Amino acid sequence: MSITEREAGRLCLRGDEEGGEGAFSALMTVERLQGCAPVDSAPDTIGVLIIAQGALSRSGIAAMLSSRPGIRVLGGADDVVSVPAGGEPRPDVLVLCLADGSRAEFEKLGRTREAFHGSAILLVMGTLSAGGIQRALKADIAGVISDDASADELVETIRRLSWGESIVGTDVAVMGSAQTRNPLTPRESEILGLAAEGESPEETAAHLHLSVGTVRNHLLSTVQKAGARSRLDAVRIARRRGWL
Repeated sequence: MSITEREAGRLCLRGDEEGGEGAFSALMTVERLQGCAPVDSAPDTIGVLIIAQGALSRSGIAAMLSSRPGIRVLGGADDVVSVPAGGEPRPDVLVLCLADGSRAEFEKLGRTREAFHGSAILLVMGTLSAGGIQRALKADIAGVISDDASADELVETIRRLSWGESIVGTDVAVMGSAQTRNPLTPRESEILGLAAEGESPEETAAHLHLSVGTVRNHLLSTVQKAGARSRLDAVRIARRRGWL
């Protein structure tokens, strides 16, 4: 069970003190999450912003963090693009939750780094794959942990990141070190990656200016090299082994 699922299960939704209309109120275009510390929190607290899909996910994390001394949850959003530019106060630590290690998900990391270059970024990864972990480790961010980390581990990681340390969770480090040699050629990796994103051979051929037959031959080669039963199985194996 993930951090979010554990904490969301015991989240108590409260009405707004003034209007009494639900559990959340707006702070510009970013959510002010119920349970967050008031604006006049002590200046030595750690300001945290949560970027995660789904209000329940963000609220579960916020409820857990807000119960710990010295941490102030500033708010949350689905994506960094929802956060007002130049908003104050800026977070000391930004918690970014990614569903998996796909290239599409890691585009969120790129946007986050551009918008919050002065904040320590903690990447919380959902589905762990060798490929996703390799992307995370190469991204040169402050911290990476698994969504299966305990609440205490999440809090301790946030505190240490605020002190300027770099943290890689134990399970993330173990899987990252287990990456196997990639037998795919750059072209095969590119074509299999596009297939993993849902492109048909015809679409990939047009995209890369290749013939459909050439694309199909490359895909057949990736299936054989991976020892897979099908193209979908090859994608699964390649992701697990860190080839994609």
